[in-house]
Formats: sequence, structure tokens, C-alpha cells
Amino acid sequence: MKILNNKKWNLINKNLLDNNIIIIDNFFTEEVIEQLKNRVIKSKEFSYIYEGYKSIDYRKDELSISIAKEIGNNILCLKDLFVRAWSFIYDNKCKGVHTHADPSIINVNIWLTKNESVNNFNLNGLVIYPKKPPKHWTREQWNSNVDKTDLLKDVQPINIKYKYNRAIFFDGAFFHKTNDVDMKEGDKNKRISYTMLFGRTLE
Repeated sequence: MKILNNKKWNLINKNLLDNNIIIIDNFFTEEVIEQLKNRVIKSKEFSYIYEGYKSIDYRKDELSISIAKEIGNNILCLKDLFVRAWSFIYDNKCKGVHTHADPSIINVNIWLTKNESVNNFNLNGLVIYPKKPPKHWTREQWNSNVDKTDLLKDVQPINIKYKYNRAIFFDGAFFHKTNDVDMKEGDKNKRISYTMLFGRTLE
């Protein structure tokens, strides 16, 4: 099964090594997207249930490992660094994931719901704050819903617009959050995303 569409991998490798945020559109093949979406939509059990969204944690999942290996074969700085992955499904209107950091060298976020399902393209995306937690902060402080307003008040956020099959590669230790969710009504229009963590940092 082909997993990734062809890209300029050499350029992507260089930019990631230079600590840039990389956006790759048309990332997965349609076959892979359907598999990823279906297992979320049809799932009767979720690892975590939050206010406005649910998630499934994939630590030793066969499909996630296959995807991670394919990414590592093309983006060499991520080879053999896969840690874990999650899928997320959101209420049609909600706040989404709060501001947090992850204990990873690189995060890969991919959006899997078609553009026709989006109600407001000014929302539904990703906000990245290019700042890492202070070294003395605990996991409770940088990963949970602790107020980070003072820490980030002078940081210029980077807003990544929502787009179907768009992958965003960035330093997982940067603070980031969902830019709220506003999708059209109906289960078929729910925002579905997939996050992969590569490498370990912070802990």
C-alpha cells in the first residue's frame, strides 16, 4: 500500500534540520486517509474523552508504525524516532485542544476532514507559539490546561490555516493549540486529525 504522495524530500529534510515549521499539502494517499478516518469514525472505544473532543492513543499500532517508517524512510532526521500517535475527533463546534507542549523533537499534525465540511476557514487550524517551556516547569505545567498567558504574552503566534490532507511538521516542544473548531453540522463533517510524535525531549 502506498502511504505518502511524492514530495521534495531533500528540501524538507534540510528545512526540518534548520528548525523550521514545514507545511506539506496532499501528504497522504487517499487510501491511507480512508483507513485513518474509518477507524476513528467506527470506534466504540476511546482512550481519552475531553470537553469537545475524543482521542485514541496508538503506541504499538501496526498502521501507525507503517506510516512512521515510511515518513522516516523519506525524512531521514525522523528515521527510527517514532514514539506514539493519536487520532482526534471533535464536536462540530468546540474550543479544541488547549495550549500545551509535547515531549517530542518533531510533531506531525495531519487534518483528514474534507474542506467542504469546514464552516469557518478562519478557525479549525493550528496555532503555534515558537517558545518552549522554562526548564524548571513540570509536565503538569507545560502539558495540562494551566494558564500560560503571562509566559506567551510577548510571543508572536503562527497561525496555520486548515486544509484537508495538510501535514504540519514542527518542534513538539513549542507551545501550540487548536484554533477553535467550527465545522458544518452532522457527524460526517466532524473535524478529524492525526498527530505523530518523533523523538523525545522535555522529559
